[in-house]
Amino acid sequence: MIRILLTLALGLSLSAAYAQTGTTMVVPRTAIGQLEDLMEVTKKAAAKPKSNSKLPAEANPELNRYLVIAADDFVRVTRETPTREAYLAAIDKGLGRLTTLATSKELRQQVADYYLDLIEIVGLDSSDGKLDTFVAQAGIK
Repeated sequence: MIRILLTLALGLSLSAAYAQTGTTMVVPRTAIGQLEDLMEVTKKAAAKPKSNSKLPAEANPELNRYLVIAADDFVRVTRETPTREAYLAAIDKGLGRLTTLATSKELRQQVADYYLDLIEIVGLDSSDGKLDTFVAQAGIK
């Protein structure tokens, strides 16, 4: 009887842990390579001379650093256990880093577009409104 109760308890605890981590996503085989390529392009964007006032977020050295980290977060999730929840957590973490740096709506939209590229590469269906909320909060303190 004790063996049955222990087996049942173990099964329930494992299923609870599984429910928290989510189901592993099937990520395109080329995702890591594409993410790494995007990181390299982003790094190079900050090195370009600043010739006009309408620069993309990637050209801003401070923002660039965090965008590269965001792409690296996606690479890490993809290499470990790619779940929807893990990608959404990476988005939350990354946007949290950028909140004080990206203050204008235009800059926040550019950051959101960068995240859309990351999302598309890994095949995530959406950001669950996280990007829309980030853009909408421009200038709100």
